Amino acid sequence: MNDGRPILLVEDDADIREVVELVLSSHGYEVTTLADGEQAVARLEQGPRPALVLLDLMLPRISGEDVLKAIRGQPSLADVPVVIVSGDSDAQQRVRALAAEGLLRKPVELDELLEVVARFVGSA
Repeated sequence: MNDGRPILLVEDDADIREVVELVLSSHGYEVTTLADGEQAVARLEQGPRPALVLLDLMLPRISGEDVLKAIRGQPSLADVPVVIVSGDSDAQQRVRALAAEGLLRKPVELDELLEVVARFVGSA
């Protein structure tokens, strides 16, 4: 069950950010969106703790990989589920190497997005 904590979407592509936020919001989820890795690290340090992080790997300023390492390196955030959102052909190997909880391939299928969010956050 969704406990009211926001889903954090870190994606530099404005169109993808907008569509994902619209879909999740229309299904009752609270979504916070950020466009780069530096913003994400700052937001995660300040709180509140997100219920789920949807994280692009190729971000400006700080890579998604480094954002994930920062999450895993903070005891208060280490168990936050992180799902990689990527169109990169080797994303599956990177997901395993980074110990992320899952992968959504771009272009994101909306049914798959909702299924993944429900699995980690619950129903809105």
